[in-house]
Amino acid sequence: MTNEPAIEMTAPPDVYQQRRARLAAAIRRPLVIFAGHAPARNYSTNPHPFRAGSSYLYFGGPPLENAALLIEPRSDGDNGCTLLRPPMGPDDPLWFGEVPSDEALSEAAGLRRDGVADSDRLGALLAGRQAASVVPPYPDTLAWAAQLGLAKADDDELLAIIHQRLIKDEHELAAMRQAAEICMEGHRAALAATGRGQREADVAAAFLAVLVANGCEPSFNPIITVRGEVLHGQGYPNLMPNGALLLCDAGPEEPGGYASDITRTWPVSGKWTPIQRHLYNTTLRALKEATAACAPGRRYRDVHDLSARVICEGLVEAELLRGDPAELAARIAHALFYPHGVGHLIGLDAHDMEDFGDLAGYAAGRTRRPEFGNKSLRLDRDLQPGMAVTIEPGIYLVPAIWARDDLVKPLADVVNRPKVDALLKDHIGGIRLEDTICVRDTGGPEVLSEALPTDADAVAACVGVSR
Repeated sequence: MTNEPAIEMTAPPDVYQQRRARLAAAIRRPLVIFAGHAPARNYSTNPHPFRAGSSYLYFGGPPLENAALLIEPRSDGDNGCTLLRPPMGPDDPLWFGEVPSDEALSEAAGLRRDGVADSDRLGALLAGRQAASVVPPYPDTLAWAAQLGLAKADDDELLAIIHQRLIKDEHELAAMRQAAEICMEGHRAALAATGRGQREADVAAAFLAVLVANGCEPSFNPIITVRGEVLHGQGYPNLMPNGALLLCDAGPEEPGGYASDITRTWPVSGKWTPIQRHLYNTTLRALKEATAACAPGRRYRDVHDLSARVICEGLVEAELLRGDPAELAARIAHALFYPHGVGHLIGLDAHDMEDFGDLAGYAAGRTRRPEFGNKSLRLDRDLQPGMAVTIEPGIYLVPAIWARDDLVKPLADVVNRPKVDALLKDHIGGIRLEDTICVRDTGGPEVLSEALPTDADAVAACVGVSR
């Protein structure tokens, strides 16, 4: 007797049928959506953990390596849809354990029993027809699609996927709330470890232990660092000296694949200096005002510009910039301190659908602005109920920015350079605050990470406090 393994799915079978049927109504040729495989770390039998492609998961693909979903035009979401899974060899259970039966797979995916087939049948099912594909960037999967002669999905086919995935249903939001709860637990553990440890690695270990205990993987490489001015810092090599700020930008992916992404910044010692507190509170004000602005019909780029004006107000108050905050924001002076966008889509990816590039992030007819800072905005769509985004303003003292005459000289008349240089000398680093939110019809957005404190005193009081 065998114990059939559980299949992690976030929605009931009929929901996956409905998603596939909506996609089938929008396509004009067969579409193959691949799960992908675990790429090798350094040799083929030592791979990274497997994580299935997000669109494959969204349309009901169980998390099986080297599997694929075939969706035919005009399918009802069941008939005309096939799950292709790799056949098991006789020795495979020895190495990999039991795999779900075809009956279990078809039930989880919302497919009839004969809707599951060996993956080597895919070529025969597509024989003599033009077909398109969505392929995760894994070498063996790319080679499989090329061997079958599959074209890449065109923009219309991708937009049919994007427009569905943009709006989160209650099954998706339930998974994202679970991910946010685990993320907040991890942040509390990180705050506690800051007071007991001496290294970034101690804090990272505490955060990651919470993920492991909850059966989760990180949704991206956690950024846990006293070098907060390095936006995508890697590793945890630094000591945490008193007086430093620790930036923790990290999140789990719950077992079904949905992500959380939360950032908090706190003083290592549990005590703010006056300038740290001021810049923190400026960032917090930008977070709150930008979050409140996330209403249906609001252009996300305008939310970013609002956050920039608030940052400029705080920088003028700190005497780092001179002038009218609105005029400074119009000149993009904030980018010297706030060089990234206010946030991004989130869902099955921490940066949801970033594999589709600006086709997902930017509405038709919109393109990225070219200026430093503005060009890093990942999203420019009008917000709709059910869209999930992050809001993550920040203030940073980045030496590499202040060493660039092309960025600094055009704004020399509004910059208090001696005061900036003093903060650079003090290695103040960076401050970022980030919440995950869902846009609602009325009553303001749902803040999935609301239970994790942002008030400066409340955050500082958590440093070193056991959970």
